[in-house]
Amino acid sequence: MSKHNQLLTRRNWLAKVTKGIVGIGFSLILPRTRLSQAAETIPIPEKKGSIGATFENETMTFTAGFFIFPQAGDAVIKLVRLNEKGRYRGTISGKTRGVIGFLTRHREDTHISELKENKEKNRFICTKLIRDTKIGKDHTVKIFEMDYEKRQMTVTRIKRKRKSVHIKPIPPGIIYDDPLTAFYNFRFGSYGPVRYGNRYKIDTIPGKKVKHIFLKVASKEETEQKKKSFPFSDQAKYLFYLRIAPDIIKSKRGEIEGWTTSGLIPLYGVAKDVIFFGDVKGKLVHYTKGPLPQPPL
Repeated sequence: MSKHNQLLTRRNWLAKVTKGIVGIGFSLILPRTRLSQAAETIPIPEKKGSIGATFENETMTFTAGFFIFPQAGDAVIKLVRLNEKGRYRGTISGKTRGVIGFLTRHREDTHISELKENKEKNRFICTKLIRDTKIGKDHTVKIFEMDYEKRQMTVTRIKRKRKSVHIKPIPPGIIYDDPLTAFYNFRFGSYGPVRYGNRYKIDTIPGKKVKHIFLKVASKEETEQKKKSFPFSDQAKYLFYLRIAPDIIKSKRGEIEGWTTSGLIPLYGVAKDVIFFGDVKGKLVHYTKGPLPQPPL
């Protein structure tokens, strides 16, 4: 085959691939512009005597995407009670799908927070955080273990057969809340009441650039103004601005803008300037609260 024909063949192949990707993207975005029926009837979680009893067996499922790929991945947040009294496990697990899954080597991220209730049972304390990332055959696990009696944190990193361990001091009076722990504490009111215009500064596991989680609730005026162009305004109550460690969501500044219901269940969010993808948008598609069904015998 001549070089000219080879060039034409490559161009045709690239054109077909590009056309296929664009076609798939538009087939995903056009019919899916609303929240699922499950999300349209979200209940307000009943606040019980303890933070664990309030949120245990709560499961949220989200889809996420960008540009012409609104369902490039999905994620699940859930909380389950462990056998030991006052102990719980919170999990965020996500995976890329479809064409984006192929391009990102079917990346999987799982964040597991081992939690215990404080004496008053009005907040969670994270005792162990596991960040597990799989990209193709690459598998990296990073474990943070907090010992508040000794005031030290043990950080273990495992990649392939390499393992490193570092011990770092925890400053007096400081409790590290990872984003998932903060998610439950904030919704329970552990940081104070949720009001329009309030700001929160939460100590978190120190990273290279960020030592705190910054959270702002938009003013009522701003919320009502922006709600006019929000497609799910019948369910939306609060507009939030969040900033976390950039490496967690692989963005430039770690900024997230999102909407929640009156019961502080996240409906819709945008992670700003994610590397390679730009703004990544996520929406709630399923919410359940109650014991998980038993497997068949």
